[in-house]
Amino acid sequence: MIYLLGGPPRVGKSIISKTITNKYSINVVSTDSLGAVLENVLDPELEPGLFIVNSFNEMCVEDRINLMVKNTTERINYQIEENRAVWKAVMPFVQRERDEGRDVVVEGVAILPELVSQLENVAYRVVFIGNQGNEHKENIKKSAQEIEHDWMQDASEKYIEAFATFVMEMSRYIEREAHIYGFDYIEMSNRQFDDAVCQVVDSLLKR
Repeated sequence: MIYLLGGPPRVGKSIISKTITNKYSINVVSTDSLGAVLENVLDPELEPGLFIVNSFNEMCVEDRINLMVKNTTERINYQIEENRAVWKAVMPFVQRERDEGRDVVVEGVAILPELVSQLENVAYRVVFIGNQGNEHKENIKKSAQEIEHDWMQDASEKYIEAFATFVMEMSRYIEREAHIYGFDYIEMSNRQFDDAVCQVVDSLLKR
């Protein structure tokens, strides 16, 4: 079985995936890793969408903050464009795991409802998660402090607040899209985090 876990950055996908690995010994692959492989073998001129978020990250900090706060939709569109490019690696990977008869969890931002709906002849289960809570800025800050070498440890309060705005708006987008395509969406801010993790694991694995 192929298990797919999608949602914006910083909403708990990696923690949930680690829980599944530890409890059920199912291998996990991140779409970030698959995207990194593509970046190493594809030309930016031939696949510009794959590098569009990199272009955002190369902006000065103030420009990034302004984009995330004042034009959040554009920042989300950057992410969607990159996701569509990364999906070109996710699909053959999923099909190979299916052919080999392996159970695997594929988690990452690149898993979007519209893209999952295109999967054919693959037995899969999918859950999307998000965080639309106003307190999510503190969650992001706490997570960054707890994870060694996290790039957001040195981020300013203003940047973290802007990033939280982007995550909240993308969560709303994911929820709408999940409902359109008939997929489950679980809001992580509605309960204690550990309880939310258990709900996602139970929903994804149907156990």
